[in-house]
Amino acid sequence: MILVLSGTEDGREIVEKLLKNNQTVLATTATEYGGKLFKIHPKLKVISERLDIDDMIALIKKYNIKTIVDATHPYAAEVSKNAIKAAEESNIKYFRFEREEISYEKIDRFSSYEEVIKYLEKAKGNTLLTTGSNNLDKFENVNFKDNLYIRVLPTANVVKKCTDLGFLPKRIIALQGPFSTDFNKAIYEFYNIKYIVTKDSGDIGGTNEKIQAAIDRDIKVLLIDRPHIDYPNKYDSVRELVENIYLK
Repeated sequence: MILVLSGTEDGREIVEKLLKNNQTVLATTATEYGGKLFKIHPKLKVISERLDIDDMIALIKKYNIKTIVDATHPYAAEVSKNAIKAAEESNIKYFRFEREEISYEKIDRFSSYEEVIKYLEKAKGNTLLTTGSNNLDKFENVNFKDNLYIRVLPTANVVKKCTDLGFLPKRIIALQGPFSTDFNKAIYEFYNIKYIVTKDSGDIGGTNEKIQAAIDRDIKVLLIDRPHIDYPNKYDSVRELVENIYLK
């Protein structure tokens, strides 16, 4: 059986290709919503819960896993580190799929949220935070909160998290992406956005449309770089990854 750590559109594509090749797959997602996006298949089992390294090792033993495919989000660093270690300790194969990084000249890059917050503390104008809800607590007590809008998934748990952190409903834009360039422009214009904070989630995550819309409207783009991890067997092509699973 192949374990696919998913939760992204790429992960679902990898699972579909493996199933077409008559493989038995155990797919995991961090949320129930992510699990519901998989199509029912007799050779597919889906588990929706957050896993630490002990959980991964337990799954490897329970389901006799021979290969791990790590298709988690580019910023899910802890999950990837745990998967690499779990594969090493269990003496099984590990493969990493990661979307290509974007390349723009007219953006400012930062290595951490703390650096972005320090920059925005001296900025003037409205900011749109588009990095999701996982690190939203870092912005709970910033001095520019009255000028901060947050774009997050429209789920009850996420919206509750936003309000629990003190964000007013008028500051919460709960929408499911990815969005077109024109749609992004419309949001930027409506909320009079001067800065956007984003991550390099890759083309499939709508990052290019988000950034291009900002550049076209002369909005400052603050991008938090991906964490650096020394991945073994890393691919940015689903086809090549699946092919190499059978070669190695």
